[in-house]
Amino acid sequence: MSTSSLPSPYGPYTLQQRLAAGGMAEVFLGTASGASGFRKPVAIKRIHPRLANHDAAESMLAEEAKLAVSMTHKNIVQTFDLQRSGDDYVLVMEHVDGYDTQHVLDVLRKTDRQLPVDLAAHIIAEVCRGLEDAHEHRDHAGNPAELVHRDVSPQNILLSFAGEVKIADFGIAKTRERASDPESRVIKGKYFYMSPEQARGESVDRRSDIFSAGVVLWELLVGERLHHAPDVASLLEVVRRAQVPRPSSLRKAIPAALDDIVARATAQDPARRFSDAGELADALTTFLAARPAAISAREISELLKTVPQPAPPPGPSTGHGIPQTRDDVPTL
Repeated sequence: MSTSSLPSPYGPYTLQQRLAAGGMAEVFLGTASGASGFRKPVAIKRIHPRLANHDAAESMLAEEAKLAVSMTHKNIVQTFDLQRSGDDYVLVMEHVDGYDTQHVLDVLRKTDRQLPVDLAAHIIAEVCRGLEDAHEHRDHAGNPAELVHRDVSPQNILLSFAGEVKIADFGIAKTRERASDPESRVIKGKYFYMSPEQARGESVDRRSDIFSAGVVLWELLVGERLHHAPDVASLLEVVRRAQVPRPSSLRKAIPAALDDIVARATAQDPARRFSDAGELADALTTFLAARPAAISAREISELLKTVPQPAPPPGPSTGHGIPQTRDDVPTL
């Protein structure tokens, strides 16, 4: 759909503007309308038109909807509905009025600013509360779903102008019911934030998400990417080695206690990491409780006031360089 045709009716919704575009799907700001002038902003995710009638893509969106609709934690983006409009499936979600963390990081880098240390810890503590709820998710029969997000990254951490922190996009989440996925030996996720076992195409559990959260925390603290490589093969090799320098070696203001939390979250051996996301959240909360000033939603709100809006996405990922969006590549 051309952005010049917006706003445009789309089933029971009106598409207002495109917010994001990735490898398989695009997300629009939409409006749900009802009686007596009722209007509510929503986020609408749909498969790229070039993948219309692609059974695997439609199946992934449907599975994401069925999984996400039952999760109602305050730190998880809410899913409302799965609709079919013409030939398209569309996923209707909560619109988080704010920016994703990747955009915030990009702006800070360009303006030679760094995220306050305590604010970085607060954001990841909130992310981990959402992950904790997701990891404890149970299916319709009450059995543990054994869910692993597999795509914890700055692009999927949303910050709202009201100061909320929410994790988004369960499109490639692994569950017990998906264990027989024929692509289970295919690497899925964003290379820069993978755990070493995920980068090797091995079976993953909740501790893989903890590693990814630790990498994002490292990036929030230091202000640059943990990993650097000229191509995908080299990057995967670096990720598999899981060599994570102490953040304070690059930013002296970072306390040793936070260094220790990052080191444990990003341990190469999953057995040496925090056992669950709640334990990591507790460690970060304890760290913050000992700090001179309390961090609250207001600090996020004040930060976002200094961040300009991102430019509208021109289209799907072009594949130039190392892909930044979700990708599937055979294990090496």
